[in-house]
Amino acid sequence: MMKSVPELRLTAEKYEKEALGLLERVVEFPTVMPRDKEGLAACASSIEEMLREKGYEAHQFSTEGAPVVYAQKDVGASKTLMFYHHYDVQPEDPLEKWTSSPWKLVRRGERIYGRGTSDDKGPLICSIVAMELIEDVLGKSPVNVKFVVEGEEEAGSMNLPQFTREKEEFLAADGCIWEGAGGIKGSPGEVICGLKGDVYFELQAKGRPHFPRTDVHSGQAGAVPNAAWRLVWALSTLKDERENITIEGFNDLVTPPLREDIQALSEYKGDLAKSIKSDYDLDHLLLNRDGIELLTALYLKPALTICGIVGGYLGESDMTIIPASANAKIDVRLVPNLTVKDVDRLLKEHLKKKGFGDIQVKLTTGYNPGKTPVTHPFVKLVKSVTDEACAPESASVVPMAAGSGPAYLFTKHSPLALPLSYADSEGTNAHAPDENTRIDSVTSSIAVIAAIAERLGKGE
Repeated sequence: MMKSVPELRLTAEKYEKEALGLLERVVEFPTVMPRDKEGLAACASSIEEMLREKGYEAHQFSTEGAPVVYAQKDVGASKTLMFYHHYDVQPEDPLEKWTSSPWKLVRRGERIYGRGTSDDKGPLICSIVAMELIEDVLGKSPVNVKFVVEGEEEAGSMNLPQFTREKEEFLAADGCIWEGAGGIKGSPGEVICGLKGDVYFELQAKGRPHFPRTDVHSGQAGAVPNAAWRLVWALSTLKDERENITIEGFNDLVTPPLREDIQALSEYKGDLAKSIKSDYDLDHLLLNRDGIELLTALYLKPALTICGIVGGYLGESDMTIIPASANAKIDVRLVPNLTVKDVDRLLKEHLKKKGFGDIQVKLTTGYNPGKTPVTHPFVKLVKSVTDEACAPESASVVPMAAGSGPAYLFTKHSPLALPLSYADSEGTNAHAPDENTRIDSVTSSIAVIAAIAERLGKGE
């Protein structure tokens, strides 16, 4: 008879001390890519050693940046469970906002603090300990296990494609847990089936002969091209006031939302509009979106954002000038069937056709979209476990997260799911000072992953 999630949660409490000890080992390494090359290398070696201690055949794959740690334990099972994690983290800035060192695991009350406790060192440790727990409970792991742990996710996973090309056979699995799992009792949950793609550009209006060699007295405004205006006009051709992306040919490539994806979102249990307005102190959302319109916009449609724009003089006093240069950074969230390569080409072609061929376009990073069908048996298995973990609440199925990551490199080899409950992310300050996670999130995550492994191994 299979173990219930509440039973496994009680067992997981006995592994809490071990999990926190392992997490302490990896939090201490500064792992900001590309700044902390020594910390990244040391952390990768520590994770490799940790996996070897747990009986895995573990290796490092060298890249031009941070190494990829990959490991497997083949127990002769009929099913294989894959875990994707990353050990790089966001910068700790501003350091003065931290109550304790970002590179030291500190427990205060029912939370643990330190950079990576929430994203993604903490979830990595939970996955490792969960597989140890279910192996101890059953006497043998119910599944073969694989880990891929990279060190460049926060910087764009620029070298992970090389790993997946050269180790393609390693990626085959019957299910992949993406960056951890969770399920707090009494908190509604989500099972996310994929990630949008993202492509990031820098646009620049600068350089002769199109723009002046230096800022110019604004009395010459009737004669000298203004780089800031030029960039603003170019940006205004990319999207209209109703949020429609107007890059020629862009929408022709977008696959319309699938019927089953719309159906899944129609059954969404949370009040996302209320949650977002509360989180960011807003009295209304963009275009007053709500309900299925909001869910579809966030999870199933592409988006184009100006992330920042600078040019000219912004000091305290007045300076009447014509800027010689202006810069903007934009990102485009991708859905099937859009690719980084296509959007790069279409953006450059669009600007040229609109008469803005003088605007320089630089692609900096990018991911293609990747998703698993919401009807896939692995998704259904993960949802059933998450429902049990969150009872009496249950989980909604989300076709793709609004955020991005290198999921596309894995989804063609194995179905993917990211289960969590709302309480797992509340107050964690991910990517911010005093990043933390709840202790009960640690034990719940261990229990959820153990249950998924057991049920996958028994053919559910």
